[in-house]
Amino acid sequence: MADPSIQQIIAGMPSRFNPKAAPDIDVVLQFKLSGKQGDEFFADIKNNTCELHKGVHDNPTLILKMSDKTYVDMVMGRITGQEAFFKRKLQYQGPIALAVKLNRFFNPPEIN
Repeated sequence: MADPSIQQIIAGMPSRFNPKAAPDIDVVLQFKLSGKQGDEFFADIKNNTCELHKGVHDNPTLILKMSDKTYVDMVMGRITGQEAFFKRKLQYQGPIALAVKLNRFFNPPEIN
């Protein structure tokens, strides 16, 4: 079965957001994806909700830079953020404590 596209993953992020894993969080996550399906978008997480926006935020809390393939592999659970970082497939700017627990904020996508 084929992986979901970047656009499908991004569109599904708000519904996959797990507010119980992110209580009292007020952050902006900036994603900068390179590659054929590359894109820039940010997730504004506050008040137990996640809103997605295309483009670049003026002052994100955390910036994540990676290829589109690495992003899909992370979302699909084939590689963790820590593995991607240590393999130099992921760069981040911002608080490491937030970067480490980010995977808990979102449930994996359902594959049909």
